[in-house]
Amino acid sequence: MIIPIKFQYDVEHEVKRVINTIKTRTWLINNGYRFSLPQGLQDSQSSEEELIRELIQKEYNKDIYEIAEKAISKSWNGNCKIVKEINEKLVNSYILNELNVILTKYGTQGSYVQPNSIVINISAMPPEFLIKTVLHESVHLMIETLVQKNSINHWVKERIVNLIIDLEFKSRFKMSPTPAWTMPVDYIFKLHYPNLELIMKEAPHMSNQ
Repeated sequence: MIIPIKFQYDVEHEVKRVINTIKTRTWLINNGYRFSLPQGLQDSQSSEEELIRELIQKEYNKDIYEIAEKAISKSWNGNCKIVKEINEKLVNSYILNELNVILTKYGTQGSYVQPNSIVINISAMPPEFLIKTVLHESVHLMIETLVQKNSINHWVKERIVNLIIDLEFKSRFKMSPTPAWTMPVDYIFKLHYPNLELIMKEAPHMSNQ
């Protein structure tokens, strides 16, 4: 069974994305994340919602979003079976019965919102490569409840998602970078996969502190 996927994109979603990016900008910078904002937005104007909306409207081109939607839909149909198999294999993971994809030109490369929404930055890479981010964020949704339950460090969480994608898709996608101190997670992962409960129980103590 294919996991249904639906798309959302409009100026108002972009306004929310930009405002949220501005609110988390310090954390993003401190953790080395790249992000994009509307051209011409100054720090002194970053809290002015109407100005943000005007700047977004100047840049908004629906055609670009539609191209990304078509590319993702095509790739999703080709990869969804594997996604479903991963979801069913991961012990105590959240089951994705549908996926809501919000397309954006702003913020980081991708993010997720429980229970079943992901945000994909279509300006971060060519349309045909966006599926990598979709898959990555989808796995985040599957494991986030356990991540929160076990107080998993942010970068450890990212490493676990990388390892799942790398294993299940047979190293088809390049791993996203994580700090070197997360590498011991690899041993825990190989020892217990696909039992997320055991992986999470051994991973929480790991941090860069």
